[in-house]
Amino acid sequence: MPITRTAGSGPVRLLIINPNSTVAFTEHIAAELSSDLPRGYEATFYTAPASAPASIESMGDGIVTAAACMEELRPDLAHYHGFVVACFSNHPLTHALREEVSYPVVSILEAPLLMGAQLGAHVGILTTSPRWESLLAHDVATLGLSGKNTAGVVSSGFSVLDLEQKSPTEVGDRLVQIALDEFYTKRKTDVLVLGCAGMVGFVDQLRDKVPAGEMVVLEPVRCAFEMCVALVRSRARTSKGGVYAKPP
Repeated sequence: MPITRTAGSGPVRLLIINPNSTVAFTEHIAAELSSDLPRGYEATFYTAPASAPASIESMGDGIVTAAACMEELRPDLAHYHGFVVACFSNHPLTHALREEVSYPVVSILEAPLLMGAQLGAHVGILTTSPRWESLLAHDVATLGLSGKNTAGVVSSGFSVLDLEQKSPTEVGDRLVQIALDEFYTKRKTDVLVLGCAGMVGFVDQLRDKVPAGEMVVLEPVRCAFEMCVALVRSRARTSKGGVYAKPP
């Protein structure tokens, strides 16, 4: 079942979509964002159907999860004023939703790269399994954002599900080690983006360990959420005059 949180009256309704079927990831995202809802906003945190993959580890998984989510969500899309797709990839669901709705649809891959480019000159991505190094390099290039990812993509060695199933100490310690050794020391990274929604619970630990004021750590779901709120407040809409024209 979707998790819904409300702040004040109104409301402006946001839909935060976890396009895999692991409910625990959705719960972590809801816990991170719920206390910071602007007054008058309501957020619904949605998990893909149980038939969808438990994690997204390939282009094929992205297609399967997009289809599963669209089939279930399409009847209710008009209920919402903004959307966040919480998979750190050029996920097909992002583009499908932009075709279907006029309200903003924000990707957790695009948002932190665009924000990070305003905070530093060398933005890096700390991702999950080695497979994601090449997948994300491809996705970032496809979106025309390679110039905003000059510190590259580095794998943590964990799978997406490892972030939930392994000990938080083991995961956190390795993320900190890679952030310091590979990004800060070797690559001179000044903005580090956590490259998976499942890393939401580790951002504070990383911020505590990296040199204050020298390397900024961005959590992508938070970035996308804040960008979505800003776009909704500015009354921005998805253009229907080009690539995101509504399908016939």
